[in-house]
Amino acid sequence: MLRRHRLQYGLTLPTLAERIRNIDVDSARERSFTPPLATAEVIGKHERGQTYPGADYRASYRHIFGTGDADLGFRHRLPAEQAQTTPQQADSPSDRAASSPPPYSGDIGGYTASRPPDTDGPERRIMTESEEAFNFLVNAERAAARPEVLDFLHQQVRSLAIAFPTEATNLVGPLLDAQRVAFRLLDGPTPPDQARDLYFLAAITSGLLARAGVDLSQHTTADIYARVAYLCADRADHPGLRIWVRTEQARAAYWTGAPHEALRYIEAAEADLHLVHGTAAIETAVQAARAHAALGDSARAHAAITRAVDLRERTRPDDLDEIGGELSTPVAVQLFIASDALTRLPEDPRAEQAAMDAVEAFAAAGSASYGSRAGAHINLALARTRRGDVDGAQDALRPVLAIPAQRRNHGIRTLMQRIQGALTDQRYGRSPQALDIAAEVENYCQVTPTTRIPE
Repeated sequence: MLRRHRLQYGLTLPTLAERIRNIDVDSARERSFTPPLATAEVIGKHERGQTYPGADYRASYRHIFGTGDADLGFRHRLPAEQAQTTPQQADSPSDRAASSPPPYSGDIGGYTASRPPDTDGPERRIMTESEEAFNFLVNAERAAARPEVLDFLHQQVRSLAIAFPTEATNLVGPLLDAQRVAFRLLDGPTPPDQARDLYFLAAITSGLLARAGVDLSQHTTADIYARVAYLCADRADHPGLRIWVRTEQARAAYWTGAPHEALRYIEAAEADLHLVHGTAAIETAVQAARAHAALGDSARAHAAITRAVDLRERTRPDDLDEIGGELSTPVAVQLFIASDALTRLPEDPRAEQAAMDAVEAFAAAGSASYGSRAGAHINLALARTRRGDVDGAQDALRPVLAIPAQRRNHGIRTLMQRIQGALTDQRYGRSPQALDIAAEVENYCQVTPTTRIPE
């Protein structure tokens, strides 16, 4: 019954957990409970009946869903009690909205993470305004891929791609739903031109799931989804998507400490570069730069950074850039990856300025990839640490240290570990300040996200 309420409200387990964690404290105090530090894993156990929720969890559920313990399955209904109105029986969408708390809108580690109302937000599963139609698509075994269905799915995939830089692993559920719809439609009677469109959409959802897998440190799972994404991109006969997927594979190899493998993927991506004119080529260049830097090849790293700058001047937006979000490479992301390359090179004099340029670019851009933005701050802190400016490093790290545990992805934790190594360098001896920051960073990296992607 608890699961039924969650699904009727269009919430995933991670989204409900976040809702509970962000219940207004004063409102909760008036009802004599304290919002628990809820996790998707614990809520899942409550839904499956593996554990009975404590008083604060039960109060939080009542607050979120606007109903009582009996309706949520926590106790038997008394004879005098009648079932309360469920979300599906509410008089109107506004009635449903009134019974649930407002969506979270806050400052995550200095990065504004405002979320639109539930009726517009990506966390309301995938079909944000037409859930009945979406449920039909999800459950249809052999649906015909009519043009209106394809347009519908395309709009939802586009919304997920746009939301991904700031929502990332929060979108695992909706992405899996979108991928499943595309695959089921491909299993049906689909004309060749519509099949290409469906492979195009399946490649995007699979590629985003691959990226989420890397962020969640599920590298084998990420590799599986990336291979599926490339197969779909190839069947869609879309060179831009092939480049995007190969570059994602290079990115995954880099974060798993395999720069040689990353360069092999970059080389494969470059086979299609003459066919595209969008920003995908720019990210291919800067990803090559940091792979070269990881191998200590300063000359090739700098040459690749310069090539990315030249490509930016010649770039004309293509269909992937028109979708936007995670399918395009904004200037701020380009600058972050370039700064990451330079900080991998020993004592490169341009590293600190490159990181500062990236930080300033993200500040000017407003809403952007929170992971890359955090990375720019970490690279700035690393450059300052290496020149002995511990105060400056601590200032640069402040917004990163405020990022909640669930959003500390693999890349953020990996970069933070470089900071820890720099702070324990012999140049600092037994500096109390450096050791305190290093200890804080070590503790920060111990917490990992609980979201998991099924293989």
